[in-house]
Amino acid sequence: MAEGDMRSAVNPASLSDASGRLRPILRYRDCGWFACLLIVGALFLPVLFSSAAHAEVRFRLSLAWVTPVIEPRPGDRLVQASFIVTLADKGKVTETVSRTSGRRRQSSFQEREADLGDELGGRSGAQWRVLNESTLVRVAARPSHTFAIWLRTDGSRSCTVSLEWRLKPGFTAFEGRSRRDREPRIYTQPRVQEATCEVL
Repeated sequence: MAEGDMRSAVNPASLSDASGRLRPILRYRDCGWFACLLIVGALFLPVLFSSAAHAEVRFRLSLAWVTPVIEPRPGDRLVQASFIVTLADKGKVTETVSRTSGRRRQSSFQEREADLGDELGGRSGAQWRVLNESTLVRVAARPSHTFAIWLRTDGSRSCTVSLEWRLKPGFTAFEGRSRRDREPRIYTQPRVQEATCEVL
């Protein structure tokens, strides 16, 4: 499936409710295939692992984007993040994330584990989900938008990654909070500076 077709079939903004929380998989009824995502994931996971020599597959995602802040203090804000994503047997996913952002280069480090389709712990409000035999998506729900990381792979040799921010209906700008003091922040469409992937 082409990237444009897949994104029109799976709208990350539709995967969360009005409060910004991701919808439980089996309660989502607006998209017929999505209610069966756990079954589909169980069928496709062996394909992801079949060409791997071990019981798990690991990816390193190197990401960077610029957030054009318009309030409270206009200016571009650079965010750099490195994800180590591990797909283990029986549908487990672990992500280790190191992130640096802002002019003061504030750094953070987190490791989270969950079943595919379950919400990761901490502030992430995110889930890793299987879309097909070669594509995973990490969807993080926010009150004003969703942030999706699309990971495409042949399972053991190569991978690519792309980023997508999508506003929810009724919003004209993205809303968030600073990681340091939780100050409200309003910004326009982020610009991707780097999005690379390697199989470890």
